Amino acid sequence: MTKKTLKFTISIVFISVLALIYIYKCQKPLVSVILPTYNRASFLPKAIDSILAQTYKNIELIIINDGSTDNTSQILSQYAKKDKRIRVLDNITNKQITYSRNRGLNEAQGKYIAWIDDDDIAEKNKIEEQVSFMEKHPDITILGTDISLINGRGRVYLWPVEYTPDEAEIVFLIGRLPIILATSMWRKDFFDKNNIRFNSDLPFSEDLVIYDATLKNGGKIMTLAKTLYRYRSHRDNPPSYYQKIPRLQYAFYTDRWQKFYPDTQYPQNQCQRLDYIRKNNQYFNQKLVESMYKQHCKTGTFLPTGYAWFIPFEDEKEAVVVSKNGHVFYSYKMKKFGTLIKGNNQFSDILWDGDDEIIRYKNHKIYTLISEKSLNNI
Repeated sequence: MTKKTLKFTISIVFISVLALIYIYKCQKPLVSVILPTYNRASFLPKAIDSILAQTYKNIELIIINDGSTDNTSQILSQYAKKDKRIRVLDNITNKQITYSRNRGLNEAQGKYIAWIDDDDIAEKNKIEEQVSFMEKHPDITILGTDISLINGRGRVYLWPVEYTPDEAEIVFLIGRLPIILATSMWRKDFFDKNNIRFNSDLPFSEDLVIYDATLKNGGKIMTLAKTLYRYRSHRDNPPSYYQKIPRLQYAFYTDRWQKFYPDTQYPQNQCQRLDYIRKNNQYFNQKLVESMYKQHCKTGTFLPTGYAWFIPFEDEKEAVVVSKNGHVFYSYKMKKFGTLIKGNNQFSDILWDGDDEIIRYKNHKIYTLISEKSLNNI
């Protein structure tokens, strides 16, 4: 081989390597969306449609049919024929949610894992927004989003949980969920490397173990301050199910507290826990703890990173919310977003989009702004 030929060959190889690197970097990372389902045929199509309609297209949708006895199988068969990105896995019998989540997680091929519950709806830009953020912030392990809640009567209200990684660790210690599982996106390699999976012994509140293991292994959890997920709030399980959840969660949080502050009594409520951390802080940024304590416990809002007023609707309560950065106050009846100018426990001063004046509302009267009419097409 002549020197000229050798140089040419080396140049071709070098250019080919550069081309492969360029293609690799430009290729969008695959996202595996996992959807466990059991007897939710009435809601399931809207959940699936919301994933298939995502602006981000490089996905696989893994649906685990957990032994459904309604017409779920027929629905999934029809969808699988229409879109090759869908993979349907069938549990012969009902194995419960944690088994199904783990099965989907083990089958996933993506760089990122995204979740959706079978009765919820993802906004069309959810995955695109999360992938973009995760690509720019490789230190974030789990990324959630704000949600809008759809209750049993079809009403929607917004619920911000805009936690930074530092805030998430603190709120988790005082007994609050640092993120909403169904909204979250995960880095799969982190969970494979650290062998983190759901605990099949927990039939509900299965996400608690995941968050704990993530933080223990040096991962970071945060929430994107964008409302990208519609979470359906309804109670179709027996009363015993809802009675078990608080007891299970309390036992988990009590045990976790002992790992940080051994041989101490678990404070009775979240403000007392924040106060204890504030006075005996060994783990967190003291300025952040003081700030959260002031907002969480001195304003009466009981939401560490936002303002919320609980609004009476007949025999139930719902939250109308202004987020910590003032970007959300929503009236469905008026079909407007407003900005909180000034607020306290008695009044809210709101500048409604398109209006020329600030309107002051008594907080206990804000419910009059919200439509009682059920929303269509949700």
